[in-house]
Amino acid sequence: MTPRPENSGTINNNNNGKETMKDNNNDNNNNNIADVSNAATTNKGSLHTKSSFFLLNEKNSQSIPQVHLELENLSYTPITSTANANQQRSTACLNCCSKKDQQHRTTVLDNINTEIRPFELTAWMGPSGSGKTSLTSIVAGLVDPNDVLGTLKVNGFVGRLPKQMVGVVWQDDLLLSNLTVEETIYFAARLKTPATTSDTQVKTLVQEIMAELGLVHIRDNLIGSALSNMPGISGGERKRVAVAAELVVRPSLLLLDEPSSGLDSTTAFNLILTLKTLASLGHSIACVIHQPRTDIFKLFDHLLLLSKGRVIYNGQASCARQYLETIPDVVALPPETGIADWIMDTVIADEQRQERLLADHWARHPQKSLEQCCESDSKNNKEERTTTSKDHRMSTLNELHQTPRKYEASFWKQLSLLSQRTMKQRRGERLTRVAALLTFAYVFFTSFFWWRMLDSTAWVYARNSLLFFMLIAQGNSIVVGSISVFQRERALLRRERAKKMYGVLPFFLAKASSDMTNNILLPLCYGIITYWTAGLRPSFVYFLKFVLGYYLTLSCAQSMGFFVSILIPNTQIAMILAPPMTLFFFIIGGFYIPLSDMHAGIKWVSYVSFARYGYSALLVNEFEGRMIPCADEEVAISIGAAGQCPMPGDSVYESVGIDGVFASYWFNIFMAFILQLTFLVGAYGLLRRSK
Repeated sequence: MTPRPENSGTINNNNNGKETMKDNNNDNNNNNIADVSNAATTNKGSLHTKSSFFLLNEKNSQSIPQVHLELENLSYTPITSTANANQQRSTACLNCCSKKDQQHRTTVLDNINTEIRPFELTAWMGPSGSGKTSLTSIVAGLVDPNDVLGTLKVNGFVGRLPKQMVGVVWQDDLLLSNLTVEETIYFAARLKTPATTSDTQVKTLVQEIMAELGLVHIRDNLIGSALSNMPGISGGERKRVAVAAELVVRPSLLLLDEPSSGLDSTTAFNLILTLKTLASLGHSIACVIHQPRTDIFKLFDHLLLLSKGRVIYNGQASCARQYLETIPDVVALPPETGIADWIMDTVIADEQRQERLLADHWARHPQKSLEQCCESDSKNNKEERTTTSKDHRMSTLNELHQTPRKYEASFWKQLSLLSQRTMKQRRGERLTRVAALLTFAYVFFTSFFWWRMLDSTAWVYARNSLLFFMLIAQGNSIVVGSISVFQRERALLRRERAKKMYGVLPFFLAKASSDMTNNILLPLCYGIITYWTAGLRPSFVYFLKFVLGYYLTLSCAQSMGFFVSILIPNTQIAMILAPPMTLFFFIIGGFYIPLSDMHAGIKWVSYVSFARYGYSALLVNEFEGRMIPCADEEVAISIGAAGQCPMPGDSVYESVGIDGVFASYWFNIFMAFILQLTFLVGAYGLLRRSK
């Protein structure tokens, strides 16, 4: 980030005076952060009193813009679809109706008022379906603004925080399975840090955050994937890696969706303690958390309780018990019961009633009743915030928007990092033992069927069939594979693009270049080996021309698969349509039906078939300018100038309708290149328009 003058609304990390923030808890024990850390070291044995990660952050010259976020009267009503709604619409709009009439909106959040302050760790609690994750998406700016009503203020100004200043850790992580733990964190850190930060500094930050979150011992382990049955790190370790990828760059506002889910109690406590310490440096942190244990609950400064999209409590976490116990029909906290368990039981019991007692009570009794419950804590908390505001003046919204660039990394740095990341991910997707075994099987059986074909008229049709088989066997699998791979990356692209980590163009170029190498490497090896085992034209020059034509055809197929995967976002539909589309292009390629015999109504489609130009190029390369000796035996399937001996090679491809300019090898290569370029440009245009 660009340097900012003092008192411009940023917090220098070398100011650790806030590190002894008051930890308000249920028993009103005002323990500071150092006390909590020391206790954790003694009891848990897994954390140092002061992590070197935070010591490094305090000494770092980079400053953290201070953010105070306020949500006023916020409601969220997205367009949803249900079976009943669809049936009603189909009945009511049998003939036609406007799109607006067919929309059905559901109130997910209703009149939410809360805030996220710097130097505080905020918890958003509530049963499943209460709207916690939706609130996270709204604050992160990841929902349609037309679905949101109300006001969002940043440091007292209406508007949104720059997305570069917001870190989000989702419950469903989208980590790349073939990257190691260290690579995952490094790529995230390098894309989010300014270009002025050296690689050495970034690697130091990566090392420190791994040490803080207990990831050093698995730094070289692959992330893995349960869906593809690929072994990797555990679920708890995946969660810590996802948190580390956001914490490493110290965002001003950090949102976490169920950060402790899947973690054991000790690891969960250590993670929340890390967030508490990070908040003491001036970050604004909010955690969506379902039902934390008591010692974790006591680490939170502020608590927002939600029930079916409505607020039932918004205030200091240490005052929640006192407030709830003042409400009629609420059972007091039983002995030996965790406070978070008691709160959730109370909320769920209230949701089972016909009347929403807790939400109605909060709506009727505003902040006045809360202040009466926790008068002393409210006074101390107000004095502390007053002291903080004196030490650090809040930045205006304009100043915050002037701080970050659109992207921290330069275009070439983005391209380099994304290329490296994509290549590393592909090493376990396309270049696998299964793929190598399949390629060997193709080579083995193809060599048996077309072993050392004789150079005679009896083997002309066999040569034609081999060239076409090599294209269709590999081309179809490349198209399908390209679609399946990108569909898994789509969600990750959408999420990282929303965070302004990189632009569409560097991602597109990195993916396209990687796919045109990794996806085609094994099929190309198959073609190279088969060329010599089958006894195709024995000339090194023509061999190189074969490799060029074969590679370009398969690369064009891969680009078509990429285009289809973006054009059809639904994975199931794309996977259903891709094989018949590819097969159709091959059918009109000229082998099954000669181009000269093709009906005029469908022949025009062959001009946009990559299979036509690829097959024509390979056929011309194999037979152009040569005389084929006559066979001693009877020719089973005659092709070309039958009865002429020796037979001119040109007549072979002319007999299937390849004549005129299409009989030129380089023209077909040029047309295949144009088609590939068309697919790539179309894919890029669709990718830019996609959300």
